Amino acid sequence: MARFWAKFGDDKDATSIFQGFFLKEGKEKKEAMVEAMKHLQFLEDKLKGKRLFGGERIGFVDLALGWLANFISIFEEVVGLKIVDEDKFPLLSKWMKEFSDSPIIKDNWPPQDKMIAKFHALMMPPLQQQQHLNEPPHYT
Repeated sequence: MARFWAKFGDDKDATSIFQGFFLKEGKEKKEAMVEAMKHLQFLEDKLKGKRLFGGERIGFVDLALGWLANFISIFEEVVGLKIVDEDKFPLLSKWMKEFSDSPIIKDNWPPQDKMIAKFHALMMPPLQQQQHLNEPPHYT
């Protein structure tokens, strides 16, 4: 069962969220965003009656889906849109916070400011990316 959740996170959540907020445009973007919200709702429903996906302790499913706890806030910052709203996804929001606040997880996240800069660059149109790469470095 844990493998199902790992595959679900990779194939459904990651794909729909990344495409919906970064890769698609227009009607395709809206469809991908609707799909992403359905997948997040599915996860919300699976957390009913649980503190973590693994129960009371972080387990395989928590680790497999843990990227959500870090990347959702990065995506929200980059696109300027709330993806996991506490009113719509209270259990998922609580899980994201609890998972992120666990010392073993918190101490090993990549630096959020660097991740935000990376995803901002990914959102640039290709010509702007090339110009950005050709700019001299800025030292402070």
